[in-house]
Amino acid sequence: MEITTIIGIVFAVIMILLGLFWLLKKPNDTAPSLESALQLNEESQQPIIPRHVRDQLQVDCIESQRIEPVLNEPPADHAVVHESVSLDQAQIDLNHQQTVSTLVQADSVAEDSARETQRLTAESILVANPLEQKPSEQGFSLNNHINKAEIAEFNEESSILDAHLHEQKVVDDECALVTAESFIAFNIVSNHRVLSGDKTLKVLLKYGLRFGEMKCFHRYNDDGSKLLFSVLKITEEGTEGFDLETLSTEEVKGLACFLALPHNDVQNAFDTMVSISGLIAREISGAVYDQDNFELTPQLREYWRHQAIDYKSGKTLGV
Repeated sequence: MEITTIIGIVFAVIMILLGLFWLLKKPNDTAPSLESALQLNEESQQPIIPRHVRDQLQVDCIESQRIEPVLNEPPADHAVVHESVSLDQAQIDLNHQQTVSTLVQADSVAEDSARETQRLTAESILVANPLEQKPSEQGFSLNNHINKAEIAEFNEESSILDAHLHEQKVVDDECALVTAESFIAFNIVSNHRVLSGDKTLKVLLKYGLRFGEMKCFHRYNDDGSKLLFSVLKITEEGTEGFDLETLSTEEVKGLACFLALPHNDVQNAFDTMVSISGLIAREISGAVYDQDNFELTPQLREYWRHQAIDYKSGKTLGV
């Protein structure tokens, strides 16, 4: 072990022993004693007794006084003392009861006088104002000073109403396909024989067509308020509507664009259908054919254009 460690242990043992010594040491009795020397007051030459000694002197004096018992004391005096004490106590109780009753009577008199004063005051007020004696009847009356709000007529157009009317117009246009009298149709066929469903959907969305009623893709004018033409898919069985859930796994033979007649904007609708048909055919490396399966040439395009413009209700389109 190192010297410093030994010195530390010895120092700790010494401190422990000192602590035990101070704890176990019996304290000395510091109480003052009566045998200590007295001090005299210079003026009165009387001894000065400390305060802590005075109590001891008084206790000693009380203990030193001994009361001798009197054996021949007559018991009658003791009875008289008890009787006088009882009479004094009864007199004190009687005086207390009288005082309480006097206070209660004074309070009742004060309350009666206050009630009488209030009654007299109320009667004097009623006499001075006889009109107030009649109770007022509760009722309801109209306040003529209420400011009335003026309701102006609404002459402006409502955006909510316009949106609703637009949606209704779209539904009506799409439902007009069912009641159409005649159609002009152009078929778009790919040179690769078939189209994948994903390719077909991308092309239709690219050129502004959107899925709607009758499972068709529809093309509207620029502001979206008027139906121009619609598109169906061509399969081995003929033309069918689209099923968006299964379109990605299907193969499409071609697309059929058709214009319902009569149409209130037939020239714009026909030109848009011819233009988009050509763009789609170029996109899929295909060609456009008319409804008689002839490839669309400039001459045939003008022919069908005049047929659509000159169409009248009840007239059948012919070649």
